[in-house]
Amino acid sequence: MPLTERELSVLSLAAEGASIPEIARSLHLSNGTIRNYMAAITRKTGARNRVDAIRISQGEGWV
Repeated sequence: MPLTERELSVLSLAAEGASIPEIARSLHLSNGTIRNYMAAITRKTGARNRVDAIRISQGEGWV
């Protein structure tokens, strides 16, 4: 699995429908940091966008 524990935390919250600010508040991080994590997740999963990254990760059983 290519994702770190923190990336999985971010992705799990995104999969539940949380927005960038909601994820940032929940994990006590900045919005920019969450956007960076989402960009890394998208790149590592080979996804086109956040929704695609969630779909791929759920299909692999990571989230």
